[in-house]
Amino acid sequence: MMLLGVLLVSACGGDGGTSAANDASPDVVVSFPSPSGGVTPRARKTPIPSQSPTPTPLKVCAPNPDPAQVSVLQVEEPKAEAQVKVPVQVRGWGSNIGFENRGVAVALVNAKQEVVQVLDVPPQPRTFRVAPAGLQITDDTRPFGADIVISNVKEPTPYCIWVYQETDEHGTPKGVVQVPIIVMP
Repeated sequence: MMLLGVLLVSACGGDGGTSAANDASPDVVVSFPSPSGGVTPRARKTPIPSQSPTPTPLKVCAPNPDPAQVSVLQVEEPKAEAQVKVPVQVRGWGSNIGFENRGVAVALVNAKQEVVQVLDVPPQPRTFRVAPAGLQITDDTRPFGADIVISNVKEPTPYCIWVYQETDEHGTPKGVVQVPIIVMP
């Protein structure tokens, strides 16, 4: 850059005057290489964009032994794969859980498929509440809600919430809604 400035000053005449000798001085030609002028472009390593992680479904829930129909039992909260804090709020609706105040069972299952706890949740009053779309509305349609308290959660831990109305003669839940969640400390 300095050389270019010196050449430019000497070509224009450093004294600022307009002498005849300065008019006879040669012109300074600066050329820039072009790709067609024989200059080989250098290969550049283009960065490979890092791939964003693809979310994988949470695999904490075992295969559902007897899935509930959406028209019979729905869990509104928590949403599947939600990250929640203790207490975990579980709420939803059942089309016939008000019959003889049956309610629902809410079970918390860990990744080893061990039942951590089971809560018997009674139905709540339906007055001034609107049932979710797709639920069969009967005289016994009621909402339910429960808070699950888990102790000693020190890191994000996956669990599966099972909500069901009854079990068979072997104790296997029937009509189950499963919700995989991650409990945060």
